[in-house]
Amino acid sequence: MNTLLQRLALLTFAVAFVAAVTAHGKEKGRVWETGKVLDSDRASRYVGSVGSGSATSTGDGTVVGHSSSSAIYRVTQVYVIELGAYVYVAQERLRWRWSKPADLTVNGPVKVAIEKKKLYLMDDDGKEHEAEIVKKILKEK
Repeated sequence: MNTLLQRLALLTFAVAFVAAVTAHGKEKGRVWETGKVLDSDRASRYVGSVGSGSATSTGDGTVVGHSSSSAIYRVTQVYVIELGAYVYVAQERLRWRWSKPADLTVNGPVKVAIEKKKLYLMDDDGKEHEAEIVKKILKEK
């Protein structure tokens, strides 16, 4: 019985070890560079409305209706970051009312990492934010 418990413990340890190694292998270390914040602004875009409506017809042909709807906006924080020979325009989607954009200083330095179409930035409080690159501009020389 004791050897069965030992085997089970060894098997559990092996599975946990393999899971930890696999998870660590998927997580890439980002290459951080120092850029300059040129601008930051919040933008809201109307995307539709939700609600309900009802209509009833009276006996004399009059239609009486009632509707209630709410507008839906997609809120993003737009960042303009200068990094090397390029200027990047990126947007971070703020999904909830309590979501906070990156705390950045315009014309100040910012730590930036770029991976494919994502721009990761480290704000003044040390918090990491992810934004989608929407434009890449080559600086004129």
